[in-house]
Amino acid sequence: MHPIIKPSAIALLVIAGQTHAAGYQLSEQSATGLGRAFAGEAAIADNASVLGRNPGAITRFRSPTLSSGVIYLKPDVNIGGQVRDNFGTQNAIANDIADDAWIPNLYFIAPINERLSMGLSANSHYGLGIKMPLGYHAGHFGNVSDIRTVDLGSALAYRVSDMLSIGVGLSLIQGEGEVGGTYPTTLTNGQSVIAKHVKGDGRELGWNTGILLTPSEQTRIGLSYRNGVDLKLKGDATLSKPVVPGTFVSISDQGNLVLPLPATAELALFQQINDKLAIHSSINWTDWSKFTSLTANLAHLGTLPIKEEHWEDSWHYALGMTYQLDAKWQLRSGMAYDASPVPADRRTISIPDADRLWYSLGMGYQFTPDLSVDLGLTLIDGKKVDVHESFTQGSYQSRFDGTSEGDAWLAGAQLSYLF
Repeated sequence: MHPIIKPSAIALLVIAGQTHAAGYQLSEQSATGLGRAFAGEAAIADNASVLGRNPGAITRFRSPTLSSGVIYLKPDVNIGGQVRDNFGTQNAIANDIADDAWIPNLYFIAPINERLSMGLSANSHYGLGIKMPLGYHAGHFGNVSDIRTVDLGSALAYRVSDMLSIGVGLSLIQGEGEVGGTYPTTLTNGQSVIAKHVKGDGRELGWNTGILLTPSEQTRIGLSYRNGVDLKLKGDATLSKPVVPGTFVSISDQGNLVLPLPATAELALFQQINDKLAIHSSINWTDWSKFTSLTANLAHLGTLPIKEEHWEDSWHYALGMTYQLDAKWQLRSGMAYDASPVPADRRTISIPDADRLWYSLGMGYQFTPDLSVDLGLTLIDGKKVDVHESFTQGSYQSRFDGTSEGDAWLAGAQLSYLF
């Protein structure tokens, strides 16, 4: 029997494929930033979505402001190769294994007085959706990896001087996750039979902080940090054990799965060159080295190892430009490089991560002094990589040798209003 997850009380859930950012991280906190590959995002502060990156920058708004948008993600992730085991060699090809997704966001900023400002936000920083087709011959290496999160945040910022602002924020992180694998099809007459499957939900509190330096009206420097949390997903588990060859018995249990959500930091620069042209850049760090393994702790069956990972810290570099065409139209562009946190010898079928390049274009239109709309479009080009993975259970031995490649298109729209 398949476990049934308890329904979440949070309506805003995000699921995304693995090509949008390193690991299962989401970068898409606004469509405005999407149009410049999120270069300089912690320093630009051109609408309320800056709250998703740097709470210290919200003091730049002298009146209440609202920003809301959505990004549509269309990934194309394919993996193919061969499985060799005790019984021979089989092809293991799976195309389009990552789901399309809608990634929404909502931000509100309001000054309390001349120096103090507050903000509220709803977005997501992590998500993943990988699912193999039924009967996939390499499903025993992992047939589903599904992570959904929503981050409900609040923040306060204080303008110490015209040059320095500092901010802090709290987040309620609601998450749902599902991981599993099947028995080798050579042992199950080509059918997909669950070997282990864990599904659950949970919530944790997190915090973030940031500063904004403004040496001049032409220069802004942002520095922000978001702490890492261990999200404990409580729910149900299903395991199957062979009774006789080709026959399996299903065992149900309850417990939890700890999902590491790593700490992140961003250093961003915004520089106004002249009345029309500005350039901006970012360096982002993610503490992926804390992701060493996935392990479930079950009430009756004890510890259930899911998969060893042993990732490394990763870096994201972005460079962009903004051009003010006239009083109403603004054009944006950007490029970025995402370094994968997964070492080549740790790359797996369930998360076949790789380095990737971003190519972004965007534009904004000012309908009135208070109302603006922004559009962004990005192509993420993932590197084709080799994937090698081994599986041993008793006398049974299996190995997958193949390649994985993932690209994605992202398109977004953002509406911003000053009250």
